[in-house]
Amino acid sequence: MIPLLQSLVDAVSAGAIYALAALGIGLVFGIMRLANLAHGEIITGSAYTLIFLWEFSWPLALIASAVVGVVIALAMNFAVFHWLRAQSPATLLIASFGLSILFQRLYDAAFGTNVRTAPVGSGLSQSIAMGGIRINILSVITIVLGVVLLIAVHLFLTRTSIGLQVKAASSDFRMARILGVRSGFVIAITFAISGLLAAAVAFALTTQSGAVGPTFGVQATLFGLVGAVLGGLSKLSGAVVGGFAVGVVLSLFTSWLPPWANDFRTALVYVFVIIALVVAPNGLLAGRSKKDRT
Repeated sequence: MIPLLQSLVDAVSAGAIYALAALGIGLVFGIMRLANLAHGEIITGSAYTLIFLWEFSWPLALIASAVVGVVIALAMNFAVFHWLRAQSPATLLIASFGLSILFQRLYDAAFGTNVRTAPVGSGLSQSIAMGGIRINILSVITIVLGVVLLIAVHLFLTRTSIGLQVKAASSDFRMARILGVRSGFVIAITFAISGLLAAAVAFALTTQSGAVGPTFGVQATLFGLVGAVLGGLSKLSGAVVGGFAVGVVLSLFTSWLPPWANDFRTALVYVFVIIALVVAPNGLLAGRSKKDRT
């Protein structure tokens, strides 16, 4: 029973991480119909910041990591996506793939191909006793961080003027523009939020591994994107639920599969997603389809 509870806590923790990744991807998709494959490079940039600054000052590292995430996200928007926002989703997807490769090469050139390590959140790897079981502190913090950020984004989208503009633009971009929503401003805000969420994912993943390489954020982005598609990219709540489900399933496979089958856990996650999409091709919680962004 105790191992089961511990594996469930770890699964919820992994689910929170991929829910945040899926939300960052889903926000941008809702506004621009852009499945941003370069989201992982935002995560990587924030993770490098944590690695280099943590031993000097962890509060500075956390703040700088968030700032770097926002700056990279905004730079991607203003340098590339701003000029392509009237193009087809396929064009935007290819552009994001090119950006992903470009940033990976830049990280290669700047930091080398070897991983960089630092004891980020080393004290969080300890366990605490709760009800007869020992729970990893990092898992609890990751869950709390995920819940807080998801609630914060929800409140921002539903309780603030800017958030309501973002939500309206996500529902019907053309109508929102006709009603006076400033498209450029709303898109920039959306990218900034995705950058903050990427920094949170970077913190959670970096505290687990303590090591960062040029492709550090790729896996989180792939699973976040798969989760968002599973839940329904056309609906933010669907993207969050899908990302959470993928994280939970991946973690449970890691805990429960026999050692010889562990190498196939990622493939099994994709099989699970394929079956779900056969049943619900538009996503498990998909809303109505979006109109083109121009």
